[in-house]
Order: sequence, then structure tokens, then C-alpha cells
Amino acid sequence: MLKKSWWISALFLCGFSSNSFAGSEDLTWDLLIHSFEQQAQVTDPKFLLSAKDFSPLREQELTIAAYQQNPTETFCRFPARLTYLAQQGLVKLAEERFELCPELKKFVDFVPMQSLELVYASEVLSSATSMMGHVFLKASGRNFRGTQVAHSLAYFTEITSLNPFKLVVDSTMVGMPGFFTVRPFELDVEQYLNKEQRNLWQFKLKATPERLTLLKLHIWELHQIEITYYFQSFNCATMTLEMLALLDPQILASRGTIVSPGDVVKAVKQSSLIEQTQVNAAPHWLYSALNDSMSSDEQQHVRDWTAQSLQTKALPTNDFAPSAIEAVTLKLAIDRAFTLGQLDEAQKNQIVANLPPESNSVLDVSRYKHPAATPQDSALTVSFNHQADRNQLLLSYLPAGHQLQSDNRQYLSESELVIAKTTLAIDSLHQHLKLQEFTVYGVQSYSPDTELFPVLSGEFYLGYRPMLDNELLQQSLGEISGAAGKSWQLHPDVIGFAMAGAGLATDLRDSRLFGYAKTGLLVNLAGDLKLISNYEANTGRVTGDADYQQWQNTLSWFAKNNHGLSLSANHAWHSQFQTTSLGLAYHYYF
Repeated sequence: MLKKSWWISALFLCGFSSNSFAGSEDLTWDLLIHSFEQQAQVTDPKFLLSAKDFSPLREQELTIAAYQQNPTETFCRFPARLTYLAQQGLVKLAEERFELCPELKKFVDFVPMQSLELVYASEVLSSATSMMGHVFLKASGRNFRGTQVAHSLAYFTEITSLNPFKLVVDSTMVGMPGFFTVRPFELDVEQYLNKEQRNLWQFKLKATPERLTLLKLHIWELHQIEITYYFQSFNCATMTLEMLALLDPQILASRGTIVSPGDVVKAVKQSSLIEQTQVNAAPHWLYSALNDSMSSDEQQHVRDWTAQSLQTKALPTNDFAPSAIEAVTLKLAIDRAFTLGQLDEAQKNQIVANLPPESNSVLDVSRYKHPAATPQDSALTVSFNHQADRNQLLLSYLPAGHQLQSDNRQYLSESELVIAKTTLAIDSLHQHLKLQEFTVYGVQSYSPDTELFPVLSGEFYLGYRPMLDNELLQQSLGEISGAAGKSWQLHPDVIGFAMAGAGLATDLRDSRLFGYAKTGLLVNLAGDLKLISNYEANTGRVTGDADYQQWQNTLSWFAKNNHGLSLSANHAWHSQFQTTSLGLAYHYYF
């Protein structure tokens, strides 16, 4: 994430004289070769001349030497590096250099970058590659023909295996193939907005023409080389952040261990690089945003008018005088009904044609659930649990994600995403430190279901965590499980849900299939408080007669400055035993 980290030294942009090398402290040079803490992040020999014996200074020496030996070929290969070195007076470039590089000139002519935007595609928990969102750049302008065009400049990886263990190893240790693409922006609009129903936030950035030119030439250098993708160290957000640092190097001042897409948005906002914000809203999200902005009477009006319009295939004639926001919401509902096949195109067009004109000031969606307003997505938690005569002190570290008990008001729905969460515990019975939990990947989603936008809620878990045995005591086992169900918006601040699922629990010696069902409420209270209450019936995850029922309650308080507290009270029971546990936790988000 983009945050202050104790292990990162201060970064300074150091100049150098025209008769000396920039050296290892030149941040712009480090960005051009993607060197971080003196380590190469892109090691393809086609990109890194010093791949066998890397250092930023050695890479600069080899680049200058290559240019002196073969200026045309080297410039065609590294136009950004040599443009920068020429600005420092270390090389002299030929006037006709672009004419001698036909492929580079074609890229320069066809991909203008008169303006640049950071694009954030909102999170979607059903996709392993997009569970924390996605960021990329959008370059716009008039090409050499005078035609206005826009291109996406994106770095990503592809999931080719459904094996979760292989996916974790490949994405964190082995590395996965990374791809840098340049393609028409309209293709991403179709993919993210229309097919995947994800919002596209577009942040127009401030930049000088000289910096834009340097970034554009650097993108050419990244195209068609082999780049290894690592989830925790060199992902789409890391690459995008380093490219944006070519506009303002100080954007890297608070870079931390993992950079998420949301962190990049926060970074450009904190650096005051955003000039203008535009949101392409997905229909489901926009419908929710409009409903949140209406009174209960207005919401009921829209529901009634929609029902009448679908029944009569025309707008109501009696008492139909919609406000601007009601008209916009009704139009969205009619468009959605057409998508679902409840109206044909002629019927839809006739209804929409008779609606009042839309008002551009109905809702400023650029301020609704802003990605930069989400809490930080790493957390340290210290908690104390009491159960009968047993006390536990726990320390948890969540490197990436957010939890259900956290402040989720700026996310598209109530959800949880947990990646590589580790919990260590010491209790009064064993008197020694032990690993209590290691969650490889956990996700929960409680997106409310509606007639116009039907959607499933559900959860998935892969990892090692505590479970209740036949005496209702905790025992940690490996688990893979999943559930599906529905959620309903019972009140603007209340979501109810019900789901059922199954899974496998194991300690490698014994394994057990289990089933479970759960129902509950998620309530946002006044005073930055949140209550989660759910009832679960479980056939038992631990081998033996370990079926049980439990009622779990968590009350969270979202303090300011990335601090939070939560209280928990859980009661579990079956035919022979019952137990109650109480907990207090302090959360620090960073």
C-alpha cells in the first residue's frame, strides 16, 4: 500500500552535472529502468542491459555505450532513457531520430498523449484478478491525422489455473507472465462497464508536455518485453504508480510493501495531481446511488411507476409528475427492464421518449463512494478473548484486503476480502505462542438483491483457522468452503442475508465434509458504529460428533485516523454443551 513504512528510506530526486553520471540516487533514472531499492523489477535482457550484473549506474553506463556504438538501433529501443540522458547533457540526439525508427514513429503518430488520465475500474470479488480493483492509464489527443482518439495503457496478468494453491505460489513466489498492452479505450469501456458492471473512474492528471513525452516514450520501451507479475511486489498498481512518478517523482514518497489499485488513486489525490474527475457509472451501481439519494417516498414512486410501465408498456397517466432524480432513476429502471427482456426496443423507446429531460445536476456521482475515501487496506489487530476459564491474547496482520467488521461504506457493497491474514495466539491453557490462523484467501459479499438487478451473495474461504470441536473448544484446521444466498436492503442502513454452503476441513490425517446455513443482519448505526449479528447452524467441521449452532455478534466503532475498536459476543451450543465467548479488539489500518 502507499503508506509510510519504517523500512523505506527517504527518496530524493538528485541532479547531476553534464560531465558525470546520474548515479544510483537519480530517482527518474530508477523509474525509467524500474529499479526499486537497487533491485531490478524488470529483468528481460531486451529491457535491461545489465541483467547479469545489475546496478542503476551500470545500466546507465551500458546504455550510453550502446548508443555511442549504434545510435539508431539503441534510440529505437530506448527512446525514453536516451531522451532523459540527453536532457542531462550526457548524449546528443540526432534531429531525424524518429524518422530512422519507423515502428516508434508509428506509435508516436497513432497514440497521442496530449492529456493523461488515471483510470480505476472498481473491485469485483468474483474475479481473482480484480478483487481489489484495477488501475491503468488513458492517453488522449489528436493523432497525426487530426482524429481525436483515446488508448488504454495497462499492465496485467492472466489467471490460467483454477488450482488455488498453485495460484498463490505462482503469484507470490514464482511469478506470473505480465503483459503491457496499448489498445483503444472503448474496448475497456465495453469490458468493464457493460460486461462486468464495474464503474470506471477517470482522473485527469496535471502534467507538463515534457513529462508526458517522457512517459509516452517509456511506454514504448515497456511494450513487447517479458515482465514478471508478482501480486505483492510488482502488480498492475505498482507498475502504474512508477509510471505516474515520471510526472511527479515525489508520489513515491510513501510507497509501502504492497501497492493496491486504491492506493494509486489515493496517491495522486494526495499529490494534488488530479485536475478533473469523471465517472462512467455501471447501471447497478448508479441505480443504488440514485436510490440512496432519494427519500423513501421517492423510492416508492419509482417502484410503482416502474411496475405500472412494465404492465401497461407505457408511462402512467395519473398523478405522474416525477422530480428530476425520479425521472433519471425511472429511465434507468426502464433500460434495465429492456436488458432483461421485459420490454422490447419499441416499447422502451416510447416510454423513455415521454420522460422529462434528464438533469445533469441530479447527482454528482464523482463524490459518491470514492475509491480514495476507502480505509487503508492493511491492518494490525490486537485482541483479547475470554471463554469460560480460558483467556487468549492474539496478534493479527492483514497485508491486503478489508474485513466485514471494518468501515465498508465507501465500497460498492458490504463485503470482506482477506488475503494472507496471519494470527498468532497465546492462551492461558497452553502458555505458548502458536499459529491460530493463516487465511490464504477469504471473501464475503452481501450485495442486495432487487427485481431489476438480481444478484447472488456468497462467501469463499481457503486457509487455516479455528473451528469448534464436539466440546465447543477451538481447534485450528485447514479449510476450503463456500456458500451462496441472497441479501436484501431492509433499510438504507440495514442489510439482511441468508445463505447455505458446504466445505472440507482437514488436519491432513483426518478430513471431514460439512454443511452449514446462516442468516443475519448488517447494520450501520449512528456515531460511526456498525453491528453484525448472525445465526449459523453447522454439521461440524471437526471429526466426530461436532454439530453445533452459534449466534455471533460484533459491534465496531470506526475511530478517526485509521484506528478502530470492536466488541464481540458469541454463543455456541449443541445437545451436550454450550459456551459463551467475549472479545475486545483494537485495529490499526495503514
